Amino acid sequence: MNAIPLAGAYRYTHAGTEVFHLPLARPWTWALTHHGMWSVFVHDVEPARQGVPERRHPLHPPPEVLGCWLAIYATRDYDTAGVAWLRKAHDLEAPAGDVLPAGAYVAMARLAEVSTVGNDSRCTSDPWWWHRGAPCRGTVAWWLEDVMMFEPLTAAPAPRLSRVDRELVPELRERVRLARDGVWRPELYTVPAALPVWQPEPTEAPMPSAPATPPPRQELRADDSPVAPMGVVEQLGLFGEPPPRPVRSIDRSQPEPKPATPPPSLPPSTGPSSLKEAVARVRALLADGKQHDMRELIGAAGQDAAGRTLLYRVTCVAGTAVAPLVHQVPVTLRGDGQGSCWYASAGTPAHAHPEDAHP
Repeated sequence: MNAIPLAGAYRYTHAGTEVFHLPLARPWTWALTHHGMWSVFVHDVEPARQGVPERRHPLHPPPEVLGCWLAIYATRDYDTAGVAWLRKAHDLEAPAGDVLPAGAYVAMARLAEVSTVGNDSRCTSDPWWWHRGAPCRGTVAWWLEDVMMFEPLTAAPAPRLSRVDRELVPELRERVRLARDGVWRPELYTVPAALPVWQPEPTEAPMPSAPATPPPRQELRADDSPVAPMGVVEQLGLFGEPPPRPVRSIDRSQPEPKPATPPPSLPPSTGPSSLKEAVARVRALLADGKQHDMRELIGAAGQDAAGRTLLYRVTCVAGTAVAPLVHQVPVTLRGDGQGSCWYASAGTPAHAHPEDAHP
């Protein structure tokens, strides 16, 4: 469904050569082959069940079928509602079910376009979709082109939009060729005479009957006996949850603005993790002239009273324009671009990794 462009009517982009089976009830096959109908409406019908009426679900064709040939198969079903629609919309009297061919292929057409009521203005202007007060035939229209009627070819039923049996395709092509060249002429089917309009005779309205006398009302004897006091009752909501707590009224008055609370001052760096001791530990770690990763330096620098590392306060990168402070150790920094870095004392050659240094 996500691959279907619902923004507007969509046409095929290339002409396919596959032939797919499309069953169609009568008399719609007759309207397609003899009266220029060029739109079909395909539904899945959900049967009625207790409390739910019958529902029809309109269908979109699969994307791979768009642009391919459809072999129109006249089923043995006869749509009486379609007969009423053709009579009301086009003044057409459809042939009876025992006249029209059934259980056979009757035409070939190309599926050229698909559109919906919401994105195609033809739903109110096309006479085969919605015309002259007749009900709308559907919400998803399959538009056909190059419709060619041929001599009916009897075949077994098949699933909708399944590929036509390979053994029948040559015979279908031959019958299409004969119809196109005029060797076979379309057959005309007898149409029954228009049914007479039945008008019921007016009947006199029955006289309203006198309302029945209601039975006398029977009063129950009053019970004045004392009632036991009611215990504690837990009031629950609609779905069994406790009722919401009452919301207190909100004071809309403008109170005096309170002065902002100053941020708490940072605790002094005292104790074993002071800056002086951190500098001494970092210098002792870097005195071997090797490179050490960040975890080693963070452990050597320690933390202040607030639990923050002192590494970035006691080290500075050598070679910058800013002179180091008294409590800072100049270091060289080398990283691999993946989040890992190594520190060395200023003046020690920097390598990508301590293991890369050659003795």
